[in-house]
Amino acid sequence: MFRNKSEKYILELFKDTNYTIKNYSKNDIIAMEGDTCTSIGLILDGSVDIKRMLGTKIIHVSSFSKGNIFGEVIAFSDTNLYPATVISSSQSKIMFINKINFIHFCTSHEDFLEMFLNDLTNKIFVLNKSITNLTFSSIRQKICNFLISEYRLQKTKNIKLNMTKEKLAESLGITRPSLSRELINMKEVGLINYSRTHINILDLEEIENILIE
Repeated sequence: MFRNKSEKYILELFKDTNYTIKNYSKNDIIAMEGDTCTSIGLILDGSVDIKRMLGTKIIHVSSFSKGNIFGEVIAFSDTNLYPATVISSSQSKIMFINKINFIHFCTSHEDFLEMFLNDLTNKIFVLNKSITNLTFSSIRQKICNFLISEYRLQKTKNIKLNMTKEKLAESLGITRPSLSRELINMKEVGLINYSRTHINILDLEEIENILIE
């Protein structure tokens, strides 16, 4: 929501609202899965990762950078418990606003409320993509589903990776070595080509067919 806004602008916007600011180092845990969530977090600087810890398996749910809000869905839910762990992925500074104060702010700032609802809707779409990915059984199907989604979003077969391959693997619910092996296999059979920052779709029709196997 505030990706292009300075910290000074954000603090001025919320000057009449009660809030707290906390600083975190890289890999600090901001909230554990199961913790109660009563505040909305706004990232003033740095970035955070949302991860689910399933035994020895780690699933990367999403990442948020400077200017993004997190915890808003959870704070206003009936259970208001974090369903995943929030980790600072760099040095970060986060503003926390109690949900009651946040409601008061929204009711007196209609422009902000409209932006907030738009941002919330976009996050729901991202969550739906993650849920859809869980329905696929094979690693190749998971990768193909990701490629098709990004192809429709970016409107090009040369998909730019907006995350590291490690985070991509976590978001697909697979290991980094498994992702690498399958990308090599898909390249060898002519489905894709790839570099550190891009995956180029070579056979879109076959990739779409893999999803319905």
